[in-house]
Amino acid sequence: MDSAKNLSTSFSTMRNLAMGSVLALLLVALAAGFLVYRAYENSGRRVYVVGQTGSVAALSAPTTETHTAYEARNLVRNFMLTMFGHDQYTYKTNLDAALPLIEGRGGRRIYDGFTRGQVLQNYERYAARNVVTVDSVLVDMNHRPWSGRVYIKQRIFIGGEQKEPLPLAAKFNLVETNRSDANPYGLLITNFDYIPYNPQVSREELQALKEQEADRQRALQEAQRSAGAGAPDAGIAPVSPVAPGQASPAAPGK
Repeated sequence: MDSAKNLSTSFSTMRNLAMGSVLALLLVALAAGFLVYRAYENSGRRVYVVGQTGSVAALSAPTTETHTAYEARNLVRNFMLTMFGHDQYTYKTNLDAALPLIEGRGGRRIYDGFTRGQVLQNYERYAARNVVTVDSVLVDMNHRPWSGRVYIKQRIFIGGEQKEPLPLAAKFNLVETNRSDANPYGLLITNFDYIPYNPQVSREELQALKEQEADRQRALQEAQRSAGAGAPDAGIAPVSPVAPGQASPAAPGK
């Protein structure tokens, strides 16, 4: 009888020990898994991937960073001023500053349009420059994908002479990207495409252009009288070239 009781007690003890061992192993496995996960996560944060838009951790932690419409408008305004406003001396520097703000395909299409229109060659040939004024930037950040429109005027100067303003407008989308020295906004312009824009030239600007043309005609007449022949002097009568801004880049997607 005592042997049977001792056997039952031994069996219960062994069962309790086995269950305790299984529970302990389970706890150890969970703890080990948690430690491995934390070590892997911390290791990933110290590994960075370098790309065209900057560097980013291999394991990106969730972020609560928000972008404002003010920040988005500044991005677009800066892009338009540097992408389209330049002369022979600032052409490369301004493009280098503008291209990181737009996705690669859209930036290449604008640059290819400049190349086909020989914008840099015209700057050098005619001592020209393109001055950009941003009329307005409209951004909708209430719905995704974020979208907007931008309207600018390009004023072409050839020597000291201003040509009639050339309006330009475009629609675009905005996507989030990593912040970097080249793009501190954390936003990237995508789907950049030209749209019609034909604002009226102000009365003051029309008057200034008329006075400028009158001065040019007087200079031509004086040159003709000085030469004693009917042909104007080549140094006084500038050729009307295809100005840099008139060599409009092909619209993306066309």
